[in-house]
Amino acid sequence: MRKFLERYWTKKLSNKEDKKKAFTLVEILIVVAVIGILFVALVPKIDFAGDKARETGVKNDFRSFELAAEQYLREKGGVADVANVAALCGDDAINLYLDGAMQFANTGTCNKQDAWNQEYTVQLIKPTGTGINPNNGAIVFISNGKDSLLSTDTDNYTLTVTYVDGTIETATTGFSSNIETTNISTSAGDTASMTIATGVSTVVYKKN
Repeated sequence: MRKFLERYWTKKLSNKEDKKKAFTLVEILIVVAVIGILFVALVPKIDFAGDKARETGVKNDFRSFELAAEQYLREKGGVADVANVAALCGDDAINLYLDGAMQFANTGTCNKQDAWNQEYTVQLIKPTGTGINPNNGAIVFISNGKDSLLSTDTDNYTLTVTYVDGTIETATTGFSSNIETTNISTSAGDTASMTIATGVSTVVYKKN
């Protein structure tokens, strides 16, 4: 009889312990709900942090392009010596001031890709009209941004370096903190153009 009672109570206690270890359906649903809420709250922040890191990478690359363009324009005294983007990307032009990994092909595409694995591009834009100083012009470096499309300028990053009557200036667009100057306005359009009025350059790069 004693052995029977021992077995009975041992089994009873074991069953109680098993019941204590098991999660109820309500507890499981609460855990799932909490995980879902944390996921929704944290994922946008993670994406934002990723975009900020990519933006920083583009900004660092633009710094190299800026130094190369300014050095070229300073030594050549403007863009009169280059007729088109192929000439601009020649070995004796801006590539002379860039590391091999960051040099441009004569099509205007860079050896190095941006943070979204797309090629940086460069455009040479000169003002048109009579009485224009042939040395004046703009060099625009472009990253197509998150959507990887040049067909829109909503998320493009640009670096514009201008040479106007002996003065070199730089401006960027697209960044959370841009290099700003009141003397440069950059936007995208169906055709590239540059106009200069009272020292202010309005530069439109070709988006297609």
